[in-house]
Amino acid sequence: MTKQSRVMIVLACLLAASHSAQAQDAPAQATETTPATAAAPQPEAACALHVWPGSNLRSTYYGWLHGGIVDGAVNGRDGYKKLPEGPLDTGRQKDILSGIDIAKALGLNGYSLTIHPEALDSRTLRGTPGSWLAASGGAAPAACQAELAIDDVFFQEDVFSGKYLKVIYRFKRFDGAETPSRSFGQIMAIKLLAFPPAQGTDPAPAMKELGAALARSVEDFGLVLNAPPKKKK
Repeated sequence: MTKQSRVMIVLACLLAASHSAQAQDAPAQATETTPATAAAPQPEAACALHVWPGSNLRSTYYGWLHGGIVDGAVNGRDGYKKLPEGPLDTGRQKDILSGIDIAKALGLNGYSLTIHPEALDSRTLRGTPGSWLAASGGAAPAACQAELAIDDVFFQEDVFSGKYLKVIYRFKRFDGAETPSRSFGQIMAIKLLAFPPAQGTDPAPAMKELGAALARSVEDFGLVLNAPPKKKK
């Protein structure tokens, strides 16, 4: 081996040792790998149910000598038994509705519930082709929304058939469009036995019966709403 060859080998060894030392002194470089994963599923849009109570209780009467005068009993006109003051006003309706699982009664399990404090006027209820919420200044229908409103609630006394609480319900359902995918209305009649209270008696049982009748009318409306369509003969 020549002298020049030995020099070259020594230089190569020194260079290799220098690179090894630098590699040991240099800090490790952090690496991060992101596994390829499928995009996380987006949660479904929440469904909402909006409910409006009705205006104050009204009354009608049908008898042998007179009948058909609207609010005769409410206003205590001659020949009509006067009803208690405000037996089923908007505020009490709201309280009663708040104690019912309305979404379940209507077959809308999982819907969030909003009960509005004020009644909608009949013109809005009957003349609005789309959402009542939007027509009253609220947001446009969500992708999954339903609306239930009491159009009218009244006490009817009939000398032939008895006494009833009658409630007119109107319902709309929206599935992502401004026009409802379903509209439905029905009058529900619940028979009364204790209301109105006899003069000079404790009105509490009669008032309790009236409130229970309103609650039952919601349940009965839900049954009609979800009843299978009648088969054509």
